[in-house]
Amino acid sequence: MRMNIFVTPALVIAFTLSAFGAQTKLTGVLTDDMCTKKHMMPGKPNGDCVRECIKHGAKYVIVSDGKAIPVQGKEDQLSGLAGKKVIVSGELKGKTLVVTAVEPQP
Repeated sequence: MRMNIFVTPALVIAFTLSAFGAQTKLTGVLTDDMCTKKHMMPGKPNGDCVRECIKHGAKYVIVSDGKAIPVQGKEDQLSGLAGKKVIVSGELKGKTLVVTAVEPQP
């Protein structure tokens, strides 16, 4: 019975902490998972290519430190910053960054 008094609060704390994901902030170029670094619309800005790829089923990624990390959420803001250097904040769920904020890199 005495052990139950300590185990129950410890379990509650453990489950509460696991509900919070690790907040992450990445700086890089906002692009899509089809083109990543090399865009295929010659003569057009990279942002136009990214938005066109997204229309055709590609997903947003941020290329940071040479790695492409999928991002999701805040689609309107992502679209406005497509092809630009950005700072993306969010919660990492698996391999995807769920966006809570995105801003242009100064």
